Amino acid sequence: MERGEHCISFKEFDLSDYIKALENFKLSNAKEIIKYWGSVDNFNMFIQKVTNDESYIAKAAIQEFGSIEKYTEAMKQNMEHFSEFIEQWYVQIPKEMLRTDLFTKLASLKDKDAGSKELQNAVRKIIDFAHENAAMGYAGSANNYFKTIIETYSNDYLKTILDTKNGSGYCDFIVKAFRYYSENNSSENE
Repeated sequence: MERGEHCISFKEFDLSDYIKALENFKLSNAKEIIKYWGSVDNFNMFIQKVTNDESYIAKAAIQEFGSIEKYTEAMKQNMEHFSEFIEQWYVQIPKEMLRTDLFTKLASLKDKDAGSKELQNAVRKIIDFAHENAAMGYAGSANNYFKTIIETYSNDYLKTILDTKNGSGYCDFIVKAFRYYSENNSSENE
């Protein structure tokens, strides 16, 4: 390729400003990190995962935000309001679900086939629990709930966080389990 021809530079995939923002966030928000991530080490693993997956995250960031700079600014804004976002998210989750952590129980079945009776019963328990305990109207129809779960666990940013906290492949497994249930129990989903 000759000079002047259009090509994407490595600078366009450089997340160093974002990684630096994460490091600064860690230094000034240790209490929140421990509260929501369990430990500073877990947050360090998240930063390492961002570093390891830099080109993939950068491509997704450019696709979603238009540029790394816009992505970094949006993430800095999110970090400034991190506790508020997490608290709002937790408010939407019934307290009983936080105590029983049905998603952890589902994840313990990761080695099972998505269609196994045991695994699909675990998905059904989550769905039933959400409808019984969610604030009025929050869970909505089963189809809306499936869509919400699949979108949440497919979101690249949240996926990086949740996979760091719960192990590689955690989110993909949750999506696969819910997608299977949704596709194979359509009469119940309406």
